Amino acid sequence: MINLGEITIYLGLIAIGISSGCYWLVTSREDDTLSLNVARYSFTGFAALMTLASALLMLAILRHEFQYSYVANYSSRDLPLEYLISSFWAGQEGSFLLWVFLGAWLGIFLMHRSKQMEPQLMFIYNLNNLFLTILLIKQSPFRLLPSVPADGQGLNMLLQDFWMVIHPPVVFLGYAAFAIPFAYAMAALWRREYDRWLKPALPWTVFAFCSLGAGIIIGGYWSYKVLGWGGYWGWDPVENASLLPWLAGAALMHGMILQLSLGKLRKTNFILASFAFLLIIYCTFLTRSGILADFSVHSFTDLGITGWLVLFIFVFLSITLWFFITRAKEIPTSKKDAEFSYFSREFGFIGAMIILCLSAIITGLGTSAPLITRVLEKASKVSNEFYVDTNMPLAILMVLLLSFVPLLTWGKNSFSKLSRKLIWAAAGALVSGGFTLYFGYPGIAVLLLSVLAGAAVGVNLHLAIKLLRKKITLSAGAIAHLGVGLMFVGIIFSSVYDRSEKIRLPQGNFHSSLGYELKFNGPEFYREPRGVRLDLPVDVKKGNTEFIALPDIRAEDSRDGQGRRFSRPYIRRGLVADLYISPVDFEPEREEKVSAGRQLELKKQENIQFQDYNITFVGFDVSGMMGQQNGQGVSVGADLLVSYKNEEPVKLKPVLALGKEGNTAEPVRLPGAVEASVRLIKIEASAGSIVLEYQGPAAATGKGTEKTPPAFIAEVSVKPGMTLLWLGTFLILLGGSIGVARRWR
Repeated sequence: MINLGEITIYLGLIAIGISSGCYWLVTSREDDTLSLNVARYSFTGFAALMTLASALLMLAILRHEFQYSYVANYSSRDLPLEYLISSFWAGQEGSFLLWVFLGAWLGIFLMHRSKQMEPQLMFIYNLNNLFLTILLIKQSPFRLLPSVPADGQGLNMLLQDFWMVIHPPVVFLGYAAFAIPFAYAMAALWRREYDRWLKPALPWTVFAFCSLGAGIIIGGYWSYKVLGWGGYWGWDPVENASLLPWLAGAALMHGMILQLSLGKLRKTNFILASFAFLLIIYCTFLTRSGILADFSVHSFTDLGITGWLVLFIFVFLSITLWFFITRAKEIPTSKKDAEFSYFSREFGFIGAMIILCLSAIITGLGTSAPLITRVLEKASKVSNEFYVDTNMPLAILMVLLLSFVPLLTWGKNSFSKLSRKLIWAAAGALVSGGFTLYFGYPGIAVLLLSVLAGAAVGVNLHLAIKLLRKKITLSAGAIAHLGVGLMFVGIIFSSVYDRSEKIRLPQGNFHSSLGYELKFNGPEFYREPRGVRLDLPVDVKKGNTEFIALPDIRAEDSRDGQGRRFSRPYIRRGLVADLYISPVDFEPEREEKVSAGRQLELKKQENIQFQDYNITFVGFDVSGMMGQQNGQGVSVGADLLVSYKNEEPVKLKPVLALGKEGNTAEPVRLPGAVEASVRLIKIEASAGSIVLEYQGPAAATGKGTEKTPPAFIAEVSVKPGMTLLWLGTFLILLGGSIGVARRWR
């Protein structure tokens, strides 16, 4: 059988090799029009071949051609169309093909805009595509199986979500785009043109920053919406793999603007352009080599490309060091460097760049812990507290700069003139700090971060409005910085003031939780192609608002033959706070024999259905403890609400008397026509629970059964500030997009 897909990839490797060789010839020859045209046509052929390979893989997936190992592993006949499409990039092989495909088409645009720098620029850019294509051959998505299965394994149920359909393409678009500023930087060093590369490279840098940032934000939103743990960022090593080059790219953007404005930081920008690109290769090595397989739920297993990834890093690191070392003495320094002022916009830019790089380095060290500790001892990873504790002071410094630097001009500034403009910073700080203290003192570090983030919001909101009135393209930085401030405020409120509690909801009765009244309506089972879905509808009331929440639990057959369960939360989004209901467990209806002296254990606010009785444990009554001061006996009561056959509930209070000679408990008659009673025989104050002993007709004869209704165990959370968080991330990308439009011209 002719494997057209693999043939196409091999032809693509030949095409990119010819293009690279011809561009190399052009760099050493003047007016070599023939080599230049061959290089261009070969690269265009490479892009066409990668497009054909991508189309062949997509067609194989849509046509269920399970003779291909990749198609069999990540798709199945029952998948909806959108998830069939997303199975293209669900695994390593497909995601590498996506990366090469996007890089090829970015190269087409780059080739037509590079002008005089084209030979050197495209040669460096081609090397990146050359290595990625070699990895694609080593890890081919067109590998054939010895026998064709009737159906594929399908797509992991957690990945069957709209946001995961678009998350990987956006991330890999950012990965592919970050190779362009690197290629420009190396080409500039090669040609000894130390300033000319900035204007054409800056819009590509901002584009890469926005693309990768959008991918990170989409991934965070998917995590919040689907995984059920209530978070949007868990410092997972694979999550950090995208964050690291994004932070370096943000530092590069600021450095490039500073060089364009004042002619400073030439050497620094060459280093940062290399740093951002090398971080992408290094993080690809971490996530694709299997090193993090035991430490991340997202990591891939090693498929035999670790050596190639190490070579990939070594080659580009060598190129960077060679050009920088051989050109370092030639790179001019600005005369304005000696006129540096610590109270100026350039100082703020440099400070922001240092903070961003420090955050990338520290987070990178934490992410690399499994690799570092594997060399020294047994592999292990750092805790989430490491990332929070080390990045907290950096975040405080960042929002401090954002609270006044945007008001400064290039060169020296007067504090007296600045102080009059700080009213907006003061207003934002008062509002944010006031709300923070209103919800409770969170500690000095968090309070300081909140106050300064509020100040940053105030200053940049004022600037954004002012600049939007002048010209929308001038407002890019102010809008992005406003987004950073809002994002930090949202992170503080959604993490520090998040309230959560687990609650057991037996079917048919309302229970209170965090100011809401919740009633579980009973389970609804649905058969799905590869498992079952259990919907858990809950009536929710608060004031005049009433709605139905619909979390669910899903079970599917996994590839290893073991059952796998996933919980999807329900999120009620609000302007101030989100209500988050995440399934913990489901208890089906049970029928049990009633025995003599049956004991019933209830937790505070728990409701149980027992025979014809509905019993709710409201809370403890400790008024009997006061007798201890008078030398009298001590007693503890339990406040109960008991209803018989759906009649009006009756308040009961069984009491447990505690004495030196033992504990005594008098029975309390239950409502209804049947002679039955309960005694309080045990209390667990620390656990907030009691044990009752039932005595009644069924118990006396040892006959009869009781039905325990189905119950839904949920974690209910109220998460304030989520709207501010998502708005902030959106504004960061909006500001960046405006910046791309402004710089592209």
